[in-house]
Amino acid sequence: MKILVIEACGLHLGYLGCYGNDWVATPNLDRLAAESIVFDNHFIDQPDLHAEIAWAHRSVGTGRYALPGTQSMMASLEVKPRVVQVDSVDRFAKEAWRSIGKDDAWLWFEGPSLVPPWEIEDDLLATYFDEEEIEKGLAPWPNPPLDLVALDVAELLQLQNTYAAVVTVFDAQLGALLDRLRERKMLDDMLLCVTARSGLPLGEHGMIGMPRPGLHDELVHVPLLLRLPRAAEAGLRIAALTQPVDLLPTFSETLLQPIPPLHGGSLWPLIHGEVEQLRPYAVAGQRIAGYENWLMRTLDAALHVPIGQPEEVPARTPLLFLKPEDRWEVNDLYQQQMATADAMEKALRAFAAAIKQPGPLLWPRI
Repeated sequence: MKILVIEACGLHLGYLGCYGNDWVATPNLDRLAAESIVFDNHFIDQPDLHAEIAWAHRSVGTGRYALPGTQSMMASLEVKPRVVQVDSVDRFAKEAWRSIGKDDAWLWFEGPSLVPPWEIEDDLLATYFDEEEIEKGLAPWPNPPLDLVALDVAELLQLQNTYAAVVTVFDAQLGALLDRLRERKMLDDMLLCVTARSGLPLGEHGMIGMPRPGLHDELVHVPLLLRLPRAAEAGLRIAALTQPVDLLPTFSETLLQPIPPLHGGSLWPLIHGEVEQLRPYAVAGQRIAGYENWLMRTLDAALHVPIGQPEEVPARTPLLFLKPEDRWEVNDLYQQQMATADAMEKALRAFAAAIKQPGPLLWPRI
C-alpha cells in the first residue's frame, strides 16, 4: 500500500464544511471526508506557520513529544517518506502532480501554505464579498499583518471573507489533484492523509498568525482525514484525542515496518474499534519572543499554562475553557474552577518531565 500525505499550513478548522462550517464552499474536502475516516479531535503539539522545522525533527518524524527547550530523539526508521515542499495554494494541484512518482511508497507534501500574504487573483479573493459590501468600501485584504491586532468589525469581516476565499481555492486545487488520481486509477490503491501542521489565528484572540504563543483552537485544532484504499471505513468519525506523534507509528505499521519505542500510538486500533483512546489528554507547547505557553487539552477542557515571559512583563495566570461548549475559547473559568485547573497543571508539568525519559511514555494521571 502506498501513502500520500498532504499537510497544509495555516488551515483553520472553522472554515471547513466537514468540521461544521456552513458558509465556506469546500465541496472537495466534504466529498473526501465522506470517503474517509474523520478524526474530530486532532491537536498539533508544535504549531509551525512557516515550515521552519524539518520533517525529521518534528513530532511527525520522531513520533515523540518535545516541548520548547527540549529536543526529541530522532526515530530510527527503515522507510522514510520523500518530503516535498509545495507552498503555492493556487498552483498546488499542478506542482503536486509533478512530484508524484510511481516508485514512492510514502510521499509527504509539506504544504500548501494558507498563511498571508495571499498572492491569489483578485477576483478569486473577492469570492465572499457581495456588491453591497464592496460599495461600503470593503474589499479583499491580501496582506494583513502577522502581528498583535485590535480589529474592528469591518476589518474582521474583510479578513474572514478573504481567508474563506483562500480556503475555497485550496479546496478546488485539492479537488483537481484528487480527480487526476481517480482518472489514473491511483486513488483507490493508496492511503491518503489530509491534515495540517497548524491552524491560523485570524483575530479571535487579538492576533493574526503567531506573534505570541496562543495555543487556542484556531491554531492547534486541525483536520485529520484518512482515506483508505477503495474508501474502506468511509464515514467513520473518531472522537478520541490524536496528535501528530501518532502518524509515524500509523504509517510505519501500514508499510509493515518495525515500530521503535515512541510516544505516539498507531491509529489502526482506533479505526478497528480495538481501543477507545490513545491518550488521556493532548499537549502542545510554544515559545515566541520570550513568552512560553503550554496547553493541556482533554475532551472536557483546555488549560493554557504560562511558563515564562520577558522580565518586564508581569506574571500571567492560567486560562481554563470548558469543552466542547466553548469551542473558540471566549469564557475563561480558571477562577471558578481552580481545583480542576491545578490538577491539570500538576499532571502537565509531570508530563513535561516524563517525555524526557527514554522508552515508552508513562502518562501522568490528572
